[in-house]
Amino acid sequence: MKPQHFIVLLLAISGWFVYLVYKPFMQDIAIAILLMFATLGISKHLEKTIKKRWQISAVMSLLLGLMFFAPLVYFINAIAVMVTHIDPIAIQELVEKVAGYLQSISLPEQLLSRFNIDQETIHTTIENVFGVESINNYLKNMFAFLGSLAAHSAVFFKDMVLILIFYFFSYLYGEETGHFIKRILPLDTAQTQLLFNELSNSMGVVFFSILATAIFEGTLFAVIVLFFGLDAILFGILYGFASLVPVVGGALMWVPVSLYLWATQGATPAIIVALYSIIVISIIADTFIKPLIIKEIDYKLLKETQAVNEILVFFSIIAGLTTIGFWGMIIGPAITTIFIAILKLYDQLQSSLKKDYA
Repeated sequence: MKPQHFIVLLLAISGWFVYLVYKPFMQDIAIAILLMFATLGISKHLEKTIKKRWQISAVMSLLLGLMFFAPLVYFINAIAVMVTHIDPIAIQELVEKVAGYLQSISLPEQLLSRFNIDQETIHTTIENVFGVESINNYLKNMFAFLGSLAAHSAVFFKDMVLILIFYFFSYLYGEETGHFIKRILPLDTAQTQLLFNELSNSMGVVFFSILATAIFEGTLFAVIVLFFGLDAILFGILYGFASLVPVVGGALMWVPVSLYLWATQGATPAIIVALYSIIVISIIADTFIKPLIIKEIDYKLLKETQAVNEILVFFSIIAGLTTIGFWGMIIGPAITTIFIAILKLYDQLQSSLKKDYA
């Protein structure tokens, strides 16, 4: 056996055992590395004032921690306080109030005949939906949901701690590791650099687009709920996360908030929140203002970013969220980007081979 073949065999065996050891942390390590690529633009600015690598790693980890940890800690604390103040009797009275209002509404006879139903059937359905037994089931499901939410928050918190640790070391040893990878890959410097640039640029666009969307739209929603006496920070954070969900987006928040305001403060606040969310946030902010903010971020932090197909990014985020969950919005675009970069490399190699044969 040739020495190089023996080394490759040893590398494959040892790599397999390394994978088994680090298998529980593979997703966290991958996310940390991808986030490192996404935030390289910020670190380049820090390098102008901070020279030591460990200091840059610490500052970047602190910034990332504040971005994710601060909202999460506030969210968990707010949910815990909310659970301790839940009054089942008040909830029952609220549901009965909604049921009474629905019972008082009389639908036009033309509409009833068109759907082949009568007013009495509607009243019976409302009584079944808002009856005492149904309310007890709603409360039971609500507490089960809050318990599940707390468990998922604990898992997310654990993942964030691990991601921050790996993120710190990715920055601390990333430069040396990058040079080593460039040396061992069977590609020339330009081809390897293409892979790194494509990944860094695309991840930067995705990361800052997601961040800008969550902060901007969450802040806008916080303003309107603050006006009606609700917890602006909590609902701003929740709306920020909801805005990242494709298609449905902020409707996950403004619909239940509007219903709650309608039941507690009347129809006018509910209509105002609904119209504000649709017109100001969904149409004006999301359609017209957000692209301008993202372009400004690209110019300030990602001057070398190449054009990224927005539709491709959109579907890669959807695919990532569907397959992996929350962190899929990072991993999905990354996998898509790497695949496209490899296709570009293949095209370059094929073009150079054709020239050689010609």
